[in-house]
Amino acid sequence: MTKPTTRARAARGGALAVALSVGLVCANPQAALAHDAVIGGNPADGAVVEAFPGELTLEFSGHVQEGFNTFALTHAGSSEVVYSGEPTVEGQFVTLDLPDDVAAKLADQPGDYTIGYQIVSSDGHATKGMTSFTYEPASAGAQASETAAGQQSPAPADHAAEQKENSSTATWVWVLAGVAAVLVLGGVAVAAMGRRKAAAAQSPAERDETN
Repeated sequence: MTKPTTRARAARGGALAVALSVGLVCANPQAALAHDAVIGGNPADGAVVEAFPGELTLEFSGHVQEGFNTFALTHAGSSEVVYSGEPTVEGQFVTLDLPDDVAAKLADQPGDYTIGYQIVSSDGHATKGMTSFTYEPASAGAQASETAAGQQSPAPADHAAEQKENSSTATWVWVLAGVAAVLVLGGVAVAAMGRRKAAAAQSPAERDETN
């Protein structure tokens, strides 16, 4: 009788331990299944930079393990992976250095970029994800402003030229109208003077006949 009772108690104790373990996992599943996540970086996620970075750094919530770690830099506009490689790991910081020729080439390609990563988390599991940043060089912004200003600046001159042209046209219209009026008035005056001279040259008898 003693042995079955002891076995029953042991079984009940084991079942209770399993139930408690399952309960803890269910109560806090994130703690049981959590992997390291990005908590910072340079460029930071969503940042806008004026100079293209020479290196890409991500900071994780835990110490990243050495192993199969990789970064891939993608230009969002073309979906082209412009550079990829194995980063260096220093605790929570993982960094990928860009070759000088790659950084110089990308310096002429403003736009949105994504940093895709796959690292070995502190719990030994592979973790994948991405961050993004926007590259807007200051020179491009200044050039765009100058271009816009250059395109808009001729407008007042064109408007002034148009006004001047319209004014000149109106002036010539008035001049021609004035000349025509003078000619008409001159013709009327000449005709009147001709009639007066003709009347004066007639003899009294001719004037009587005319009247």
